[in-house]
Amino acid sequence: MSTAQNNQRKITKRTVDALKPGQIVWDAEVKGFGVRRQRVAKVYILKTRVGGRQRWIKIGRHGSPWTVETARAKALSLLGEKAAGRDPAQARDAEKNQRIVKDLITEFLTDHVKAKRKA
Repeated sequence: MSTAQNNQRKITKRTVDALKPGQIVWDAEVKGFGVRRQRVAKVYILKTRVGGRQRWIKIGRHGSPWTVETARAKALSLLGEKAAGRDPAQARDAEKNQRIVKDLITEFLTDHVKAKRKA
């Protein structure tokens, strides 16, 4: 079965367990909700369009805490955010762009400590 094939049916645990690497199954109940089998992991995803842009949102890896039911519920809540006019992937993108503590410490040491330290 190729990844380009549009495979749509209700996703169940049995469906997820039977996935082969590279295969994507789309849910028949929730539009845009699917599960994708990567080499190592099975990942729940939501594919949607916001403001003319196609957005792929990773919900989480199959396994605790993500079951088919919890991932489907999360997909519905993300679609609710979209219906309310918010971009559900925007929070993820903002999180990616946040600076980490290591970068802040390095910047502080170079800008303030080294610059103002006496010889």
